[in-house]
Amino acid sequence: MTRPASICALAALALLATACGERQEPTGSIAQIYPVSVHGAGDRPTVVKQRPERIVALDAGVTETLVAIGAGGRLVGVPDGMAKGSASKAVEVVRQTGQMDVDAVAGAKPDLIVATPNMDELDVARAGREANAAVYVLPSNSISNVEEGTIDLGFLVGEAARARQLVGKIEQQVAEVDDRLADVAPTSVFVDTGFFITAPERSLLGDLVVRARGTNVAGERPGPGPFPLAALVRANPDVYLATSDAGVTIASLKEHPQLTKLRAIKKRRVEIVPVELVTRPGPRIGEGLMAVARALHPDAFR
Repeated sequence: MTRPASICALAALALLATACGERQEPTGSIAQIYPVSVHGAGDRPTVVKQRPERIVALDAGVTETLVAIGAGGRLVGVPDGMAKGSASKAVEVVRQTGQMDVDAVAGAKPDLIVATPNMDELDVARAGREANAAVYVLPSNSISNVEEGTIDLGFLVGEAARARQLVGKIEQQVAEVDDRLADVAPTSVFVDTGFFITAPERSLLGDLVVRARGTNVAGERPGPGPFPLAALVRANPDVYLATSDAGVTIASLKEHPQLTKLRAIKKRRVEIVPVELVTRPGPRIGEGLMAVARALHPDAFR
């Protein structure tokens, strides 16, 4: 993370870092000094000159993170269904389909827009220009990405200490899973997000599967369309893992005669995990990892 000289001065006084340009997350209540510059998943650094007072979040996980670190009351734009709690006064600017309403984003007059890489980058850039707002793209392909993005958000919105505490909680959950699975052998798994569309390893859900000691039979780059059923039969996974919105059941899988021979179906190892836990890059990602780990290795959690 690149940061201006004023931040380095604060770091020296508060013992948050040992040298200019190094980041050592704070754990106490210390006033944030602006301007702040961070570099997320976007092409260029995000710079805010003062504490953002009007924030638009374009992702549900991002919304949950901002609420968790105490910035929910400053949210003026959120995705469909997320205008609740401390963000109840926010306007819904992303439809249920995932399509962003650029005009609604600009109309909310934000000074900071937070997106993820799965959003249309041209729409995000246009919204930033029309609103004259800073844009931060939170990296979201792994648990580590989510932790790094949470820390960045904490610095951007002036809630660095609470962001660090949240990351500490996630790290504890990850450590618990690692401890329980320390002596567990990996198991083969197919991930179904609906209509046999799977999750690549370089995705948040793909990372959770790997961290939960699962071997994704679809490989690193399975492609965007439905995974070929013939290839799935050849892979013959031990576990069939589906997200809760995929509509997958053992009965629905048996409607495809070639799948009745799958080891996972014969052993009734068709497991469902909550989609909101395993696909949102937010504060509950540690719970998501726990859910995947329990689904793949239930004996380790008894």
